[in-house]
Amino acid sequence: MSKKPLVSIILPTYNRASVLGVCIESVLNQSYTNWELFISDDCSTDNTIEVIKHYMVRDSRINGQTHEHNLGLPRNRNAALHEVKGQLVFFIEDDLVLHQGCLEKLVSTYNSFATNDIVIVPRLIENTDPDEEAVRRNVPFYVNKFTGEIFNNYGQDPGSVLKVDMGHACCLYPVDQLRNIGGYEEKAYKGTYCREESDLNMRLINLGFKFYFQPAAVADHNRVSTGGCRLSGRLKQTYYYARNHIVFLLRNFGIRSIYMIPFFLIEFSRRIFVNNLFSKSSFPKALK
Repeated sequence: MSKKPLVSIILPTYNRASVLGVCIESVLNQSYTNWELFISDDCSTDNTIEVIKHYMVRDSRINGQTHEHNLGLPRNRNAALHEVKGQLVFFIEDDLVLHQGCLEKLVSTYNSFATNDIVIVPRLIENTDPDEEAVRRNVPFYVNKFTGEIFNNYGQDPGSVLKVDMGHACCLYPVDQLRNIGGYEEKAYKGTYCREESDLNMRLINLGFKFYFQPAAVADHNRVSTGGCRLSGRLKQTYYYARNHIVFLLRNFGIRSIYMIPFFLIEFSRRIFVNNLFSKSSFPKALK
């Protein structure tokens, strides 16, 4: 592979016209210039299409598509994955703002390894509190071996590249391997699509892939509460978190899911009770 491979940046979006331009501008400002940006609009009802067309005219490296019907996040990502031309693919989100050297650091880190069976994970500085368990353990990523729940503190800076158990939703992957495993699972995860990226990463792990956290590749994740696949209402969010996590356990942990599901339900119920007792959201701050 070339030391300066073409990187396909995939940006799925849905009803986020108000923040989409800021994200695109951060791509245009990257110090690494050998990229294409593919924006996949999932049948937005706001002026997202106009924003996409504006940037397509402005820079020939930007392309896009819009769907006539809402596909949902996994299918939308897969539709874009089949269209891009790069050797590497970097999935981003429309409320993400890349620091200028983010892509360059990701690519140089990828090139520093002698194997292609790796995924590079950028540092995300989020506008929400990190997960308490990951903070307590002083790690950027933690998987509970009893419940299978995934907790992250990807805003921390360990000072150097660090091998981690898994990545979040915005990582740098080799394109061919993603296509070989069929991309994202399109039918299993519903609602908020929580765990669809964890499912993808777990399937790669089962094939021998390793994940490396590069804290020098930084992006600000300014989570917004509207648009995208975030459902309004705590009850819906709580339901789909539990439902999708159980599906994730059944799909990826085999016979171990027999004991992991009860452990998860007990721990999840305990957190709901404690959070409600102190008037907090019942939705756990796990990796989404």
